[in-house]
Amino acid sequence: MSQVEKEQKEQVNASAEESPETLDEGAKVGETLSEEEEQALAFADLERERDDWREKAYRAAAELDNSRKRFHKERQELRNFGVEPLVSELLPVADNLERAIAHAGEDSTVAEGVRMVLKQFMQVLAVKGAVPFDAKGEKFDPALHEAMSQMPVADVEPGTVVEVFQKGWMLNERLVRPAMVVVACEPEPQTDENSPVSSES
Repeated sequence: MSQVEKEQKEQVNASAEESPETLDEGAKVGETLSEEEEQALAFADLERERDDWREKAYRAAAELDNSRKRFHKERQELRNFGVEPLVSELLPVADNLERAIAHAGEDSTVAEGVRMVLKQFMQVLAVKGAVPFDAKGEKFDPALHEAMSQMPVADVEPGTVVEVFQKGWMLNERLVRPAMVVVACEPEPQTDENSPVSSES
């Protein structure tokens, strides 16, 4: 065997001895990186799932709180204004009782009896939160008053309520019926008939 063949054979043997170790080290490095990546992905998935459940929990808590507030508001409104249709139907009864007292006269025993009935009737309405309001002398408010006519009045500021045809009513600070009123307006200027009339020459 020549010297050249010996050297080639030694190189092949050396490569065969070193290659298994090199392959093992490369495989170990590749296997370690793969495990780290899988753990990172699994951890990211857990964080995402945790955030999703946390958001769902916050949303559910907010919806529950809104539902509780809405239920409380609806229950309060039902308690305060559930009797509004009945009160509206009973107001003409109070009006008729007041008219009966006015027509009967102060000294009438019938008027006294009707007055007692009216007082009790008004107390029952007040318990439910229904009360009349006095509009006479107040500034006209279209949200509370319904103008039936206007009346020229000299010593009253225009736009002031001077007469009330029908009382207005509130139910727990909500308008049930506007007051029917007469509103003052500025009187027309009067001309003096005795004043001399200027004539053109």
